[in-house]
Amino acid sequence: MSAGRRLGFVSPNAPLLAAWVGLWVVLAAGAAHAQSLEYPVKANYLVRFAAFVDWPGSAFASPGSPIVICVAGRDPFGRRLDEAVAGQLISGRRVLARRVSSAEARSGCHIVYLGGLEAAARRELLAALASRPVLTVTDAADPAVRGLIDFAIARDRVRFHIDNDAARDAGLAVNSRLLSLALTVRGGRS
Repeated sequence: MSAGRRLGFVSPNAPLLAAWVGLWVVLAAGAAHAQSLEYPVKANYLVRFAAFVDWPGSAFASPGSPIVICVAGRDPFGRRLDEAVAGQLISGRRVLARRVSSAEARSGCHIVYLGGLEAAARRELLAALASRPVLTVTDAADPAVRGLIDFAIARDRVRFHIDNDAARDAGLAVNSRLLSLALTVRGGRS
């Protein structure tokens, strides 16, 4: 005799309950798997964004200068970003990854990911970079502290919004192919 029957709490709906518990375990595992892929996908996006953005020549010290992707604040990527940039060449430029403080992110970076900063620090850094040719990328749910590109999770996939007006104001030209992949584009898909 099973322990449940000895204690008197076996339900006639036990198979249904077991199915629900099994489904919950599968869904939880799927959500955990999707979450575990979030930052590797974002790391790859950061590198791919560089291929679809044109910087003014003044953004580089020389024609052979690398494209530098900076992570300001806490780094959620770990080695994943380093793996994503390894061996990459975009428009004849190597791609490098650096971890920087907010102050260091104000120079020498072409793409700055600000996901690991508190809202006040993110707001301050975004304001400091607004007029510079720097592609700022955030995870902010608050529209007031979004970068030129803002990551979002939609239907369990990493997607993004683009502020094309602000990109143009910063001297950046975002390729129409990247604009077409965005969930939303502020300022049109020119």
